[in-house]
Amino acid sequence: MINQIFIKVLITNVLIFAGSFFLIFAACEPEAEGVNERHTEVSIVGEQFHINGSPTYEGQVWTTSYGGDYPVEGLLMNARLVQGVFDDLNPETRGQWIYPDTKQWDPDRNTQEFVNALALWREHGLLGYTLNLQGGCPYGYCGQQRWDNSAFAPDGSLRDGFMNRLERIINRSDELGMVVILGYFYFGQDGNLNDEQAVIRAVENATEWILEKGYTNVIIEINNECNVRYDDHEILQCHRVHELIDLARNIEVDGRSLYVSTSLGGNSVPPANIVASSDFVFLHGNGVQNPERMVEMIEEVRAMDVYTPMPIVNNEDDQPWRVEAQGWSDDGNNLVASVKNYASWGYFDFRLPEENLDYNLGYQSVPVNWQISSDRKRDFFNLLAEITGSPGAPSVYLDRSDVIGEGTVRIENQRADLTIEQIEIIMNNNVIATAENAPFEFQLDEMPDGEHWVKARVKYLNNNGEEIIVESPYHRNPWWPYGGRY
Repeated sequence: MINQIFIKVLITNVLIFAGSFFLIFAACEPEAEGVNERHTEVSIVGEQFHINGSPTYEGQVWTTSYGGDYPVEGLLMNARLVQGVFDDLNPETRGQWIYPDTKQWDPDRNTQEFVNALALWREHGLLGYTLNLQGGCPYGYCGQQRWDNSAFAPDGSLRDGFMNRLERIINRSDELGMVVILGYFYFGQDGNLNDEQAVIRAVENATEWILEKGYTNVIIEINNECNVRYDDHEILQCHRVHELIDLARNIEVDGRSLYVSTSLGGNSVPPANIVASSDFVFLHGNGVQNPERMVEMIEEVRAMDVYTPMPIVNNEDDQPWRVEAQGWSDDGNNLVASVKNYASWGYFDFRLPEENLDYNLGYQSVPVNWQISSDRKRDFFNLLAEITGSPGAPSVYLDRSDVIGEGTVRIENQRADLTIEQIEIIMNNNVIATAENAPFEFQLDEMPDGEHWVKARVKYLNNNGEEIIVESPYHRNPWWPYGGRY
């Protein structure tokens, strides 16, 4: 049964011009010398991930609609969210990533919206996610990459802007009990490093930075898909990347070190040299249209002579939403096949070429709407909540009326254990109305003359007292005579 709350929103005469209002996000000050207290420590015990000494999803057994019971305890369910620190230092390509509402690209806004969404993802049972210091293709899949999205300078040193944004993300994840799967290199961006020594210095610098900050909720993916286009640096190719895995694993600060592995492209099983050096094994499900092949890959890893009990983690898979035969039921897709065979799974979502103008879609296409803002995002997170026994979160919609300037904020799947703190109406990234008390009615002044984007934002406290931010999809020109878009 769907429970709904209807909040009347009457908007009249709001004078807002496209691109003229901006939310300003203050960059976090660097931490003072010394290490702040950390809250989340990830460890590996056999095939299980533990957080703060207990297995993840402790005691959870997923019962399917057809009566099958599958243990979830110890898995690290995750998503590919690699663009959290994205920026483009190439002025010739930077304009490709402008936000549709402000007509400007803003890396700090991107990171802050990522941080704002973390608690929402956590409510659905997402305990891990992949971030990358060189991002990922902003179009999903790419050939040549002219943009410069790298936390590493050409000599392997760290770029402060990227690392400051990363610090904000890891800090919030640490507060929420979440694990960051941090990738160092991405094919197409690794060429920005001068030579092999620069690659080695980059691994050393990034690993030491994490350890010196005292982070205990970070595990490492040296590079994304070592068998794909690492022509510039042989040490990033599969036959040598174990050298970097070993390098990173052996770096210690105050007796602490990191768990490290690396990944291959979809439908590939890592070779023995990678498995032997790794603390856990990555698989990718891209291109694996038959879930039975997903099972075969998991079994092939466990049958390797060099394999000792360690977690198997699929941290990149776009098949359930791209293959009609898979979908998001509790049977017949790569996610379910992985869980049933005790392997963690990660959601990969991007905008297809024909979807490129729909800002609400995708988690890898830049600019990113980090909210659960599309049907396929919602389908994944709903299934994830079911599998992990998590409460999930309400869904928020801004329903447009035929009357210009009038609409309704609709909240579906409202939970009895939460308290709404505030509802906001956002136009062109500017808060234009706020209500903190029922019936949450808005009366505004003037309608915009130009293009405008409108969404609703709901803030509530969960039963742990944590603030959760949920937004509706972003609507373009919702009250224009032709009905707007999205």
